[in-house]
Amino acid sequence: MRKIAAFVTSLSLGMALAAGAPAMAQGTPAAAPAAGPNLAPGTVVYDSEGATIGPVASDAGDNVVVTLNGKPVTLPKNAFAKGEKGPTITVTVAQLTAAVDQAAAASAQALDAALKPGAEVRSANGSTVLGTVKLADASGVVVTTPTGDVKVPKNAFFVAQNGLQTSFTADQFAAAMQQASQASAADDAAVTAALKPGAEVRGLQGTAVLGTVKSFDAANVVVTTTSGDVALPRSAFNMGASGLTAAYTADQFAAAVAQATGAEAPQTADADAAAAAADEPQAKEAN
Repeated sequence: MRKIAAFVTSLSLGMALAAGAPAMAQGTPAAAPAAGPNLAPGTVVYDSEGATIGPVASDAGDNVVVTLNGKPVTLPKNAFAKGEKGPTITVTVAQLTAAVDQAAAASAQALDAALKPGAEVRSANGSTVLGTVKLADASGVVVTTPTGDVKVPKNAFFVAQNGLQTSFTADQFAAAMQQASQASAADDAAVTAALKPGAEVRGLQGTAVLGTVKSFDAANVVVTTTSGDVALPRSAFNMGASGLTAAYTADQFAAAVAQATGAEAPQTADADAAAAAADEPQAKEAN
């Protein structure tokens, strides 16, 4: 999991520690440097008031990853001093949480600005261009690569010095592409087997029946509905738990049919809910 980036700088925390340290009298021989605080994984760290921040999750060179409110946060090692209870930093939990939230909000804003169609997507270390952004929304980011398009979770992206990057190395991304390609091929084969004239086509949630297959080819599938026939792109079909599905809700499908046939779109806001209620006894029986 990608660490929350740079919420507080090593310099600012280092200065805070220095400001709180007692001044050494001039001319006094320097004492031997004291051993630093124990920052081994599992060690609990504390804030300036002695409240628990969380345990050290891992060592990251000059930094340590600390679990704060269940989330990993990276802190520089020189931000810690020895306290009565254990490793301590000079800010409170509330201040640290606010800094993390502020940095996360800034990172999210920067990411949204960077996720534009055509933007280069680089590997975790920024050295390899993996592909370009095709489209992005809350559900994920579609990346165009030399071997095809792949959808990647939005939280796998971040903005660094080299631009838009993912948490994947080039090798990890290639392996993920191969796995996605295999899964896509398996789903495509299942859809091909299910595309028979008369087969029911269900909505995105698998509850509402949108129509039945009339005919199909490599590019399109013609679906017969109560309002007429409509051609849908072959790529919109998948196999779900309920069988053959199209990537439309009942409302979206009704609007598409109305546009294609010129018919008035029916009021279908409750279609999925009604279908779900009708299917519920069967679902319970199946379980």
